[in-house]
Amino acid sequence: MTGLRAHAAAGGPTHFRVANTENTMDLQLLIAQWSGALPPGFVRPATRTEGSDRCVQPRCSRKVAIKKDGTPARSCQRCLDRRAASCRRRRKALTAEGGCRRCAYRKRLAGDFLCERCREDRDIERAQKRQDAIDAAAIDDFAARPDRAHEPSNLDCGISPWNARAPREASAAYWSPLPDPVPKAERGWEASLHDSGWRYRRH
Repeated sequence: MTGLRAHAAAGGPTHFRVANTENTMDLQLLIAQWSGALPPGFVRPATRTEGSDRCVQPRCSRKVAIKKDGTPARSCQRCLDRRAASCRRRRKALTAEGGCRRCAYRKRLAGDFLCERCREDRDIERAQKRQDAIDAAAIDDFAARPDRAHEPSNLDCGISPWNARAPREASAAYWSPLPDPVPKAERGWEASLHDSGWRYRRH
């Protein structure tokens, strides 16, 4: 049991809660996220003490770099750039040795520039992007349609399979053969000149 039923079964009040100091912080936080400002009463994290804002790399005493979110990194910007360049050189060397051009650590498939795992991941990503594009096109097509009134159906008119008129049944005239265009007595061409058909009659 979930939702309002479980809340009522527990004996709690079924009315909406009144805003107070406990649940107004969520609203203030939401407003702060929309406006891009800090909510009232926000406490900034304590600043790093002197001596801990130094680069952790050996033989480096520069100050740490500041990330995009405002938090301090563990290394300075020069060490971060040096490490990124080292990673690029390592990836380039591994790719030259036959490594995957995406992860650079697994061997690429024969006749391909990606390994098996990266190939599967890329196929999944492309299929997801293709489906997202199809969904977005369908949504845009639906949104571009003009607003129109509701088109009534048979159910709206009160007609359903349970109260509909019974289907028409074929009468005997439908199943009976059509009348002969030439009377039986005038069809002399049906009688044989050499055989009277006595063997087919009952005496």
